[in-house]
Order: sequence, then structure tokens, then C-alpha cells
Amino acid sequence: MKRTITMIIIAGLLCACAQTVVLDNGGEYLLDRWTLNQEGTSISYDVEVPSTVAGALCDQGVLGEDLLNGLNYFDVDKSIFDKVWTYKTSFNLDKVEGQRYELVFNGLNYYADIFVNDRCIASSDTLYGVFLKRAFDVTDILERKNDIEVKVRRAQPGDLNIGFVDWNPRPLDESMGIIQTVKLCASGAVSVEDVYVIPDLDVETFAEADLEVRVDLKNRTSVPVCADIAVAIQGGETCLIPVELAADERKTVVLTPEQAAILHIENPRVWWSYDLGSPELYDLNVKVSSEGEVSDSKDVTFGIRKIESWLNGHGYRQFALNGKEILLKGAGWTDDIFLRDTPESLERQIRYVKDMNMNLVRFENIWGKDDTVYDLCDRHGVLALVGWSCQWEWESYCGIPEIHHVGCIYEPETIDLAARYFEDQVIRLHNHASVIAWMTGSDCVPIAELERRYLDTYAKYDYRPYISSAKSLKSELTGWSGSKMAGPYEYVGPDYWYLDTQNGGAFGFNTETGIGANIPQVESLRKMVPEDKIWPVNEYWDRHCTTSGTAMNSMSELTRVINGVYGEAESLDDYVRKGHAVDYDATRAMFEAFRVNTPVSTGIVQWMLNSAWPSIYWQLYDYYGVPVAAYYATKKACEPLQLIYNYKDHNVYAVNEGKESMDVVATVKIYDADSKLIDEQSRTFSSAYRKTVKAFDLNGFHGAAHFVALELADADGRFIADNFYCIGAKPNVYDWEDFTWYYTPVTEFTDLRFAFAQPGPEIAMAVEENDGVYIVTLENKSQTISYMNILKAKDASGNLIVPAFWSDNFFPLLPGQVKTVTCRADVKGVQVELNN
Repeated sequence: MKRTITMIIIAGLLCACAQTVVLDNGGEYLLDRWTLNQEGTSISYDVEVPSTVAGALCDQGVLGEDLLNGLNYFDVDKSIFDKVWTYKTSFNLDKVEGQRYELVFNGLNYYADIFVNDRCIASSDTLYGVFLKRAFDVTDILERKNDIEVKVRRAQPGDLNIGFVDWNPRPLDESMGIIQTVKLCASGAVSVEDVYVIPDLDVETFAEADLEVRVDLKNRTSVPVCADIAVAIQGGETCLIPVELAADERKTVVLTPEQAAILHIENPRVWWSYDLGSPELYDLNVKVSSEGEVSDSKDVTFGIRKIESWLNGHGYRQFALNGKEILLKGAGWTDDIFLRDTPESLERQIRYVKDMNMNLVRFENIWGKDDTVYDLCDRHGVLALVGWSCQWEWESYCGIPEIHHVGCIYEPETIDLAARYFEDQVIRLHNHASVIAWMTGSDCVPIAELERRYLDTYAKYDYRPYISSAKSLKSELTGWSGSKMAGPYEYVGPDYWYLDTQNGGAFGFNTETGIGANIPQVESLRKMVPEDKIWPVNEYWDRHCTTSGTAMNSMSELTRVINGVYGEAESLDDYVRKGHAVDYDATRAMFEAFRVNTPVSTGIVQWMLNSAWPSIYWQLYDYYGVPVAAYYATKKACEPLQLIYNYKDHNVYAVNEGKESMDVVATVKIYDADSKLIDEQSRTFSSAYRKTVKAFDLNGFHGAAHFVALELADADGRFIADNFYCIGAKPNVYDWEDFTWYYTPVTEFTDLRFAFAQPGPEIAMAVEENDGVYIVTLENKSQTISYMNILKAKDASGNLIVPAFWSDNFFPLLPGQVKTVTCRADVKGVQVELNN
């Protein structure tokens, strides 16, 4: 375990007073308080590390107020980021005789010169890149008082940098800075460089598991050393293993149950994703001692579980967790545009993933200024799919001419850099129980020379499935990826996911797709667009769409869809409400179709989960942390047991991804376009895991506008889930021949104007508070359907509370219906508003 033994912080500014550090062997100290200065100027800013230069300046107010709102971002003079920026910190050290000290940088971006006590220990001619861990032995340089300077310069076109691609504008500074943690580490003669745990679980009985533990040691002296490795799990019995290291030797010691009986575990606590069980974790401690003294130690957290993946009979990639086949349901992650996520914001977002009933986050890029987000996935039981971004696969983003299906990495220098990136990041993540696979290509496959190096590294440092591409491509070395990335990224109707059998429809493993605009709630829109530009929709809105040069860069498509489906909006509120309805139905159907089509469908990843800056496109909650309609649509679609309307064959199906089989009672009610109940049916049947059961045939209502209300209960009548659909008299018409990489255009829209044409309903609302949970009961006292009821939790100032976890939202109310929902918020005095 790396531990801070003594830390004395002397009050005052960092530039004026240093911190005093005392470390025992195995100790480490986080250097997080720095100053930042632009070379050639006299002004310094107190900043925290990790940080980007632009992020630090933004937090200091240097870049102006409301930088990310309106068009302000595009007016910033970026030339200041062409300069060299210098981070400085100081500390006092009480050195201990015989200790070795390392200065460890876990992530610098992009070019850096590092000075310790005015001595250059690394220069930018060789120190460049972003996904590399750098460690420097500074034992002979450190004194009582120590000064560190890091001079950084931004990435240039052609560099392999962090990639936001077309999701949002490029960071002003290209993310330059000290973007991951900096630590001072101490050890004796032998250091523990890494501990890697490989679990082998018996998934037939779950009665036992074996662990293989690989301990990477380094002799930091110029003489041979005899040492003892001590291993303990959960603070229990310790096993001792002797080891000899030659002078300056680095050695990996492989421990198995044959050498250490504690590595055989009876009745292990198994790590499951949260939807299938409990995400159980173990702590393992490794100490290395020499001459009777602890020289170094390391703690790791791991999970005992088994991840498998294969191409099924259709050629699609299927995953299994602990022997159980799973449908991956997730969304694509991005960090804040200035990499300013906090432990609190990350915790909230992983809780959002669980609240939406998804089981996966796809990290297209190795995000995070430390391991917090991956630790959270481990602890919360959320699966993580990691890999490289398509930033390096397109000339327009990377700055290097691309080769078809290979991308921009093909020259020896970039191949070597990418291979080094891969090794450091695989080692960084290989103990995380949540990580189910690495995806080394996004829109392309690695060139064979690079992939050989990837595979050599993977064989040494990881055991989980390796996937060459997020796209349906064939690698020379590893064969077909078994995944697909065929869009859409722009609007398609709910029926598309059932109708399409060639591109993004509900078959196979779709690694990124979505319906384009996921419009924020009006309160968020008012933050990102100036009040005098808020209506009608204009270029201020457009600049908060994507930055793609092809499409998805304006509000024109969403406006066309709203006009075609619900009729032209009469006001801002009307536009947003209809935009929510478009978003809800299309996003819900995307997830639902993949569930209905299991096992032909194996995975679905919404593009995207979140936004790096205030955005209108590609998100399930907005930049401010406020859920959009698609959030609640996803939550509804991914309920473990649910009834789903199939837009293709007009039947209703029951799906089950719960922990067990059970008998259920399904009910359907059909209302005509005037809210009159015209049919009601119920039936009882058994629902089993990953079995799709046809519950009702609704073809008799096809051809007339109607509403479909569904409810599922257990055998004792206890509520499980509900669902609701607005079905037009005629379906959407698609131009299948005019398919592009981003969508299949709708040429004629289904007419759902009757949904918002119902006479104004009378809704009564009652709110009770019980220990931080707000119980909201709504009663529709009218004889018409209230199509979309939006509940908002606000504070005393009228601001939306973040986070606020609603059990359901953006839902309809049937004539005479009484519905109770709950809201969990960590604030007092919540004011609930109803918008219908």
C-alpha cells in the first residue's frame, strides 16, 4: 500500500511557503498544489493539479464569464495557448537514508520539460505524448527544499492527442497541462512496480476460485538483493515468498495457489454487474521486505468474475458474465471539455447510468484524470468497455493523412508511440473488475505492425476479450470484430430500429448510435443561449449542436421532424415539449428493439451518455447534469421486466433481464385518437431470463391512430412496470436507398398531432416528504389523456436540483388515472412543479 505517513501543510500561498513531507518506505505524496504562469508574463495563478491550462484559467475567470454559453467560446483569442506555460510547486523533504525517491507523472499533455531544483530531468524532444506514465528517480537531486517546474506546450496537428472528435468544439488549449496526478514515491532497495491479479472462477458451481498474482519488482540498487514478498487478502493470513534480484534487475514473480494456498478461495464472493447481483470486491496487499525491513508495498482492489466473448452463429459479438449471456445496454462517455470532472460529478453520473437501468459505459478514449471513474464502475457494478478514440483515424481530427480502414497510425514513430500508450493504459486498468474488454480501433482497425505489438502487450498484461474495432471490420491478425458502427447518428423514427436489417437496426452489437438531438430542458437551454436569442431557433442554437462538417451541426433536422410529426411549434415551450416527445419515443424504441430481438441483438450503445460542454445533441443528461427526455425513455425501455410494442409487426412482447424467472400478468388498454377506451385485454404467462414472449397481437388496430397503454404485474397483482405508445394511422416512410453513414432519411412522417391536440386535462398534484424522498401523486380528473407530464424538482431560487432521481418522468396520464412517483434529492425544501 502506498501511504502518506506525515504531511505538514504550512499556511500561505504555495509560491511563498512549501509543504513538508516525510515518507516511510512504501509511502507516496500527492503533489496537487501548484502555480501556473505564461512564459514571459509576471502573473501566476494558484491551481490544482491535475488540470489543463484552459481549465485552470477558466476557473480563475481569466477567459471571461459564461465562456461556454452563447457564442462566447468561439470569440476567445486562442493564441495565448501557443505559448509555453509553466507549472511550479515546492516542498520540503526530510530525506531518510537508504530510501529511493521517484517523481511520477501519470499524464502530461503534450510536450514537457521537467526541472527539479533547476536541473532538467526530461526535455520535450523526448518527453511528448499524453497517455504515458513517466517515473524519474530523483533521489540524488532532492534536497531539504525542493522546487519542481514543468513547462508544457500544446499538441500540434499530427500528434496523438486526447480526442473529442466532432462531439464538441476542440478544447481551446488542445488539453495541454498536467492532466493526471503527480506523486512523490519512496521505497527501499526493492520497489513494487505493479501487482496484477488474474481470477479463475468456477462458473459451474461458483464454489471456488483460483487467483494468479503477478508481482513486478525492481531492484533499485547496483548489488544483488534477497527479499521476501508478503501477500494478504482482506487483511487475513499472510503468505511469504522468497525472491532474489540481481543488481538493477526488474523481475515479475508469478504466484499461484501451488505456491500460496491463500490464492485458492472457497465459496468466493463473486463480482456481478449490479443488475444481476452484487459487485463484490476484494483487497489484496503486497509487501516486499529486505533485511527484515519493509521496502515497499502496494494495495490493489479486484473482483472475482469471468468475462467471456465470442462471435455467435450470426457472426455478432456476444458477451457473458460469469457464464451468463448478457445484452450490453450502455452509452458513450466523455469528460468535461477542460477535464474538470470531480469525484462528486463522476459519482453522480455513474449513479445516473444505474438509474437508467443500463449496464455499460463505453469509454471511447481513456478518460479520467485518475482512476476514480473506473473505481466507481467497479464499486457500483457497471460494466466498462475501454479503448481508443477515432480521433487518430481521421485526418481532419488527427492531422495525418488517413489510410482507408487503418486510420492515421502507420509510420514507425506513431506506431511506437501508440504501442507505448497501450502498454501503460492496459497496465493501469487491468485490475478493474468492471472492464470487460479493450477496443483498440474505433472506426478502423490497427495496422498489422501496430496490432502485433498490441497483442504482445495484451498477452502479458491482460486476459479479457480483445476487440480490434468498434466497426464491422476484419483484422489480419484477429479476424472479424463482431461489432458494428453503421449509424444512425441523426433522427430516425421509433420504427426504424425494427425495420432496418442492413445498418443500425436491432441486430448484432451496435457500438455507437442514436437519434441525434436530445434537447435539454428549457431551464438548461436558457443557460446556454442568451435570452434575446432563445426564440425562434437560430444560429446560437446551431453552435451548440455537433461540430461535424457533414451534418448534425444545426437544428434544421429536429425542426423538420417536429413539424412533420407533431406540427409546427408556436413558442419556445411548445418547441421544447415536442422535441422531448420526439426524443423520448425514438430513443426508447432503440433500446427496446434490441431487447425484443435478443439473442440476434447482442449490444446497444447510445451515442452519447453525456456532453463535454453545453450541447443539444447526443446526450442522456445535459452538461449541467439535468436529465433530458431520453434519460427517462432509456430508464423505461431498460426496466428489467417490461412490455414492449414492436413497431414492425404491431405485437406486444414481454422481455426479462431480471435475476429470475417469474409468472406475470400483462394488461393492454387501447384508446382511440380522442382518448376513448376501445379495448382492454389481460393474460398471465411465465417470463424467463433473456426470453422474449409475445403477449398481445394488436394488428387489428393498425391503420388507425391510437394510444397503447401497457402494464405488467406479478402473480399477486403487484406493479412491475408500465409503458405507453402513441401510434399514427400511417407509418414513417424511409428512403432506404439514400442511406448515409449518419442516417436513413424519413421522407414522410407519421402523423401524431392528435397526441397534443387532446383537450386540456385537469391534473391534481399532492406532494409529501419522507426522509428526503418526495412522494408525488398525480390524478387525471379529466376524460382525456394527458400525453406528457414533466415533473421538475427545484430549489427555493427556482433552479433545477441536480441530481434529482425520479422513479418515472415525462409520462402520460390516462383518463381518471392516479399515479404516484418518487423523487430522491439531497437537499431540503424541494419545490415540485408539473409541466403538462
